[in-house]
Amino acid sequence: MAFIHIQYVLKKLFCPLYLLMGFLISNADAQVTVPPFRQGEWLEYQVSYGYLSAGTATMGVDEQLHEINGHACYKIQIKGVSASGLELLNIKVDNTWESYLDVDLLRPHKFIEHIQEHNYTKKNQTDFDYKTNQARVEIAESTNNMQQEVTYFPIPNHNIKDLVSAYYSMRSIDTTHLKPGDTFVISGLYEKKIYENIVILFLGKKVITTKLGKIEAMVFAPLIPVEDSIFTGNRPVEIFISNDANKIPLKLKVNLMLGAVEMELSAYKGLKEEMAFQKP
Repeated sequence: MAFIHIQYVLKKLFCPLYLLMGFLISNADAQVTVPPFRQGEWLEYQVSYGYLSAGTATMGVDEQLHEINGHACYKIQIKGVSASGLELLNIKVDNTWESYLDVDLLRPHKFIEHIQEHNYTKKNQTDFDYKTNQARVEIAESTNNMQQEVTYFPIPNHNIKDLVSAYYSMRSIDTTHLKPGDTFVISGLYEKKIYENIVILFLGKKVITTKLGKIEAMVFAPLIPVEDSIFTGNRPVEIFISNDANKIPLKLKVNLMLGAVEMELSAYKGLKEEMAFQKP
């Protein structure tokens, strides 16, 4: 039974940290004019489950702009790959998520998800139409012979996000006036469900030690119900975001019923501002 639980947890690791914190958004009035990321930005994370190295996750902004629906868009890709050693546990994961955000409002115009976990395959494409205020979601899964299932969802106030665009929009929010105890109400669209009224708590600022050195971080905690779930503790998930102009994720900690998961920044390039790591 424990072995089955470990398999389940390790596979879920490769929904990268934006799946847990990506919907951290507030109203558009708090958004700054110039985003803190630029074309060519690339971030790499090491994923671990206890002492076990589980794989890597990368987040990158394409060097070129792409035209979608007549809008110039950033193309952002996030990828999670399991460590080769996990194949001994019959675990092989190679997942990719992409989002196209217009450069003016950071609105998503297209979201693409490709999940490959051992013998399971899923393809998901969401197209956002701001003229009709609808999002078209097309999903095909190997468990259903890859038959396409199409669903439409309303886009309230042009403010709905996909998993990737929500995080990159969050990076453009003014956080200078945040105080410990402040909360955000979050919403977003993923697959065939709109997530609403989920609360993110701001815990404050803290100097943390990472693989790259010490740095000040803003700490956030999604208020996740732990009843009948794999999570444990009062605040099972904590996300550490750099308290600088870049606002990049530094570390993610998740407490589970069986062990703990961590994702930590291990390499980066192409940042808009230099990181202020203090070497040990």
